[in-house]
Parts: sequence; C-alpha cells; structure tokens
Amino acid sequence: MLNWKKIKEVYPHSYGRFVETMFPYVGVIGVSTLHLFEVKKLYYFFDKNGIYLTIERIGPNQWLYTISLSNGNVLCPKQESKQTREEVELDGFFECFRVLNNEFWFNIDEQHND
Repeated sequence: MLNWKKIKEVYPHSYGRFVETMFPYVGVIGVSTLHLFEVKKLYYFFDKNGIYLTIERIGPNQWLYTISLSNGNVLCPKQESKQTREEVELDGFFECFRVLNNEFWFNIDEQHND
C-alpha cells in the first residue's frame, strides 16, 4: 500500500495534481480514504502527465522499474530488486511522484528565468 500521507507531505505539488486529476469535482476528504484507491490507476495518471513507469522482471523473484519521460529521457533510479511486481510498482509510483514534483519546481524556475 502506498504511503499517501508521506506523498502528500514530501511531494505536495504532485499530490495536488493527482487529486485535481483523479478527483476533479470532489477532491479527497483525507489521505486515509486513499487506502481504497486502486493503485494501478496511477499508470493512467502518470501517463497523462508524461511520466511512464515500466516494470520489468529480470529473473525469478527479481523485479525492477524504469521511468521514461515524454521528452525522451529515461530514469533508472538506484534501487534494489523486489520479490513481486506489486512491491516494485509501489516503489516506482513513489518515485514517479518525486519526478512530477521536481518537474513542477523546474517549470517554476524556468518561468522566473524568462
């Protein structure tokens, strides 16, 4: 299960975009309600934001992820292989929230430099 509280605290801008996109008219009453959210729907959310999570099995009980961006960059964060697809998906989605949050700050910096 994703740690939604940590995501909201550490990556507030990507969490805000997630809420706006996935719950556009109702929002989220509290992060505790997100334990009911189907994590696989995050593929749709991140795809819509140009962040593509790929899960790969490299051997028996060895799963890794990569993240591709819409600009063609591919990120291969340092990670330990996981035993199951579900475990590595959670790590990958957490990293996607980080990437999206950093993208927000990068865009703010670019606007100030123009």
